[in-house]
Amino acid sequence: MDDGLYANIRKDTKNGRDMPLTVIVTVIVVFSVVVLIAGVWYIGYHRRFMNFYSDLSNSTAYAYEHESLIARLDGRSYKISGENLYGIFSYISLNKTGRESRKIPEGEPVVLEYGDGSVLQLWDQPETKRANGHCLFLHYTDVDGKVYSYINYKLTLDTIVTRYLMYDNVEIDT
Repeated sequence: MDDGLYANIRKDTKNGRDMPLTVIVTVIVVFSVVVLIAGVWYIGYHRRFMNFYSDLSNSTAYAYEHESLIARLDGRSYKISGENLYGIFSYISLNKTGRESRKIPEGEPVVLEYGDGSVLQLWDQPETKRANGHCLFLHYTDVDGKVYSYINYKLTLDTIVTRYLMYDNVEIDT
C-alpha cells in the first residue's frame, strides 16, 4: 500500500462547521414534534367538547319536546319550563370553553335530569384566580353512558340557579 495516497486525510481533525447545522436541525425536529403533539391533543379535546355540546343539545331538544327536564336542588325537585330549559342551554353554550377534569367536586350538585336518560350535574367551584371567585363544574352523562366533565371559568352555578331554576318552574313531589 502506498502511504502517500492517504497522507492528505486527517482523521482527527474536525472543522466546527457542521455543529450549527446539527443544532438547527435538532431544534426544528423537536419543535415540530411538540407542535404535532399539541395539535393532536387540541383536535381531540375539541372533538370531545363538540360531542358533549351536541349530546347536550340533543338532550335539551328531547326535554323540550317531552317537557321532561327535572331539576333537583337542595332536596327539592322542579319541573323546568321550556323557556328556562333553553336558558340553561344557552348560558352553557354561550361560552364554549372549559378545561376537562375527572376530579368530581365535593358537596351536593344541582342535578338536571333530561328524561332521555341523560343527566347534567353542576357544582359551584371556588376559584381565587377569577374576579367573581367562582366557576362552574359540569358533569354530563349522555344517553349512552358517556361522561363529559368540564370546569368552565366564565360561568357560575349561582347564575343558573337564580335565573333559570328559582322562577317560573313548578315544584314537584318525588
